[in-house]
Amino acid sequence: MCSDRAPPPDSSVIEPDNFSDNDSTYPGSLGDASYTTSITSSAMNYAYHSYHEGEYVLSHHIYRMLFKGELNRAPIKNPARVLDIGTGTGIWAIDYAEIPPNCRFEVDDFEQPWSYSKPFDYIHGRELEGCVRDVDNLFRQALENLKPGGWMEIASMEVNTYSDDDTHLRAKNLLEGIVYMHDCAREYGKDMASVHTWKEKMEKAGFVNVREEIFKLPQSPWPKDPKMKDLGRYHQVNMFEALGPYCYALFTRVMGWERTEIEVFVAGMKQELRDLNNHLYTKVHIVYGQKPE
Repeated sequence: MCSDRAPPPDSSVIEPDNFSDNDSTYPGSLGDASYTTSITSSAMNYAYHSYHEGEYVLSHHIYRMLFKGELNRAPIKNPARVLDIGTGTGIWAIDYAEIPPNCRFEVDDFEQPWSYSKPFDYIHGRELEGCVRDVDNLFRQALENLKPGGWMEIASMEVNTYSDDDTHLRAKNLLEGIVYMHDCAREYGKDMASVHTWKEKMEKAGFVNVREEIFKLPQSPWPKDPKMKDLGRYHQVNMFEALGPYCYALFTRVMGWERTEIEVFVAGMKQELRDLNNHLYTKVHIVYGQKPE
């Protein structure tokens, strides 16, 4: 059966807060080490046990905020056997297992043929954009390794920027950087813009009751709504921490840029993210479907 929860509309306009030219840069959003440490520490202390210390990931906290504290959107209850692909630090898996002994980690390449001895009730993947060469094959293998009636859920933040009032068009460096990242990823054989195809590909693989939910995620604390402002605050730091590594990895290997070139370019992107008169957001896609009974 499908979830009866209505997906959040991505068409709703986010109301911006009022900022003058003198205060258009959020006091703490300068990207300095103390602010980043403060935000990260706040996320780590958000309703978690001591074994999470030092392992927290900002994006995990952002998803928990978007999902109102939940860990998933697929309508599955009490799954006995769960697979988290591309698990990263493993924080989602540890949270989902509730007690660490219920969770074990295996190093494997999920793009190679799967060889699990038993099927799963639920397969979960998050932030796999740019990590998968063959999305169709991923969905096929997931379907083959699910129990009848089992669910797969996959989620990702778009590598993109939008606005409801065209202020994103002023973020020239950010827009240019996004184009470069997509071009480099395709050259490297990993598409960073495939999220729009996931629902169709999941249905094509044989899943039923497939749904897609899309959330707007502010890229800085410009919204008036306190909850959206908090999301923007966390995601701004998330982007500050991610832009450098992404650009260094892609621009040096594919475009042949020097380190100093990248540093200047990344600084320009960060400055546009600091300007709260740029009402920037990205979209988070959550797609889930069920193996036929």
